[in-house]
Amino acid sequence: MIKQLKYHNVTWIDIQAPSKDELESIGKQYDLHSLVTQELTEPSIRSKVDLYENYIYVILHFSPTQEIDFVIGQDFLMTVHYEPIESLLEFSQIFETKATVEKARGQFHAGHLFYYITRGLYTSLENGLNEINRDLRSVEKRIFHGEEKAMVTTLANINRDLLDFRWALKAHKEILTSLEIAGVDFFNQKFGYYLRSLTGEYEKIWEGLNTNREVFDELKSTNESLLSIKTNETMKMLTVIAFIFLPVSLIGNIFGLSSSQLPFLDRPDGFFIVTGIMAVVALTMAVIAKANRWL
Repeated sequence: MIKQLKYHNVTWIDIQAPSKDELESIGKQYDLHSLVTQELTEPSIRSKVDLYENYIYVILHFSPTQEIDFVIGQDFLMTVHYEPIESLLEFSQIFETKATVEKARGQFHAGHLFYYITRGLYTSLENGLNEINRDLRSVEKRIFHGEEKAMVTTLANINRDLLDFRWALKAHKEILTSLEIAGVDFFNQKFGYYLRSLTGEYEKIWEGLNTNREVFDELKSTNESLLSIKTNETMKMLTVIAFIFLPVSLIGNIFGLSSSQLPFLDRPDGFFIVTGIMAVVALTMAVIAKANRWL
């Protein structure tokens, strides 16, 4: 699906899940290199920046499954993605009203459009990190309300989200640094300010990611410690129970032999005597455990 929007002399071509024929047609229209057209046909493993004579080709990942390929010309910007991206849809609605880019009137080029779109994508990532932060705060409260076991799965899901963020963002700093060099060369020195601003947005998100990771590590460690304490308490209780009832069980097994040489077995009240002995032994063992503060 291809959607084209125009502002002043700049055209934005947004392409979702393109077919080979669509890419060949667009490639001819905008004189794209065959290697670029080929790369646009399917998702790429890594992010990168390539400078061509008439455009800059940029691949950025914003999650393991969310990739956007940018082709930035002087008067056109091409965004290619393989699944719907809410941030791009929201920006297209704003772009159609010209509200976001109105202040760039008189000097607007495709590089500015790339800046505004990427800044919006970083804002959506920041919102995602804020959501993770709220989840971590909720986990903290629930951990100290005795829900350690339930939090194991929740923490695992949060860890997955943090790993997804890290995987997607780890290459952005290098890409933005390379893009700053290529962008200034392709556009002008003034455009370097916008690219440095993008780097600042990225660093803010990266710092937020690291902060969330530190909080996660602390909560995970605390949760594991509390679980370990509860497990140890359970094992201790089972050991004390075994300590109390092992002698009782031994007495029961001995008198269960039904040997004529055993005392009390030939008496009518023998059962009650043996039961009493077992109760006294159990009570004695319980007193010993209590005295040693095992209970």
